[in-house]
Amino acid sequence: MLEVLAKIILVLLAIIGLTEVIKFIIFKILLKNTVGTLYLVISIEGHDESVEMKIESAIERLRWSPGENKKLICIDKGMDEETAMVCRILSHQNPGIEIYTPEEFNEVLNL
Repeated sequence: MLEVLAKIILVLLAIIGLTEVIKFIIFKILLKNTVGTLYLVISIEGHDESVEMKIESAIERLRWSPGENKKLICIDKGMDEETAMVCRILSHQNPGIEIYTPEEFNEVLNL
């Protein structure tokens, strides 16, 4: 019984590993000749206790993404002062993080 369970777990791990390898190859093929910037956009509103975790997670996602030019865009959809302060602190600590209101972001997109 234990041997069967171990084999099932091994097969599941092999499937997960294979999908990660396929994802890596697809990213390499698709982003091989890209010269532009990769943008990750997150939206933050109200009082968000987990905003630091969300931004740190997005930063790590960008670190593991292929390419050289990467930016994290935080859209301020009515953050309270405490949440905005955390976002500003993190943007000063990590280059490549920009905070925009929806109106400012629309202007940036139209350039």
